[in-house]
Amino acid sequence: MFTRRLSRRFFLLILAVGLPVALLTVADPTWAKAIGVDVWNVPALEQEAQEAYEQNDQMTATAESLNRRMEVKEALIRDLIEGRATLAEVTAQFYELNSPYPQYMTAIRANFPGRTDEEKMAHNVIYYALPRATPEQREALKIRLEAELQQMLIGSAGR
Repeated sequence: MFTRRLSRRFFLLILAVGLPVALLTVADPTWAKAIGVDVWNVPALEQEAQEAYEQNDQMTATAESLNRRMEVKEALIRDLIEGRATLAEVTAQFYELNSPYPQYMTAIRANFPGRTDEEKMAHNVIYYALPRATPEQREALKIRLEAELQQMLIGSAGR
């Protein structure tokens, strides 16, 4: 008898909750979709899930590519700071890394002074390098890079 009363109460509870949800779902299908109970639309949901997986894969690949580029740039800057590379060499490599991405080049052109992309990129490299040097290295590095930039500009004016 106790089990029968429990079963009846459970049935009434399901009916009390389920019936309004069912009526709202029929009355306003967008509401059902908004709360995720539009089970009749499984193929569309599967398609959305597949698109989300593909977008996630693409974003992961983009993030990995960005991380590799940043690692290369950090290594180039360490070589520049330590005197194992010149400003001209690092500028050329930064240009090679950035040029496939029009949005980066647009930002560099907008944010750094210079008459040419090479000069703007050199300023970008200097801007990138100085904060990565130790405080003791910074002033000497700034002087050295400004001198190298002047040499680059003289050399490019002669071409």
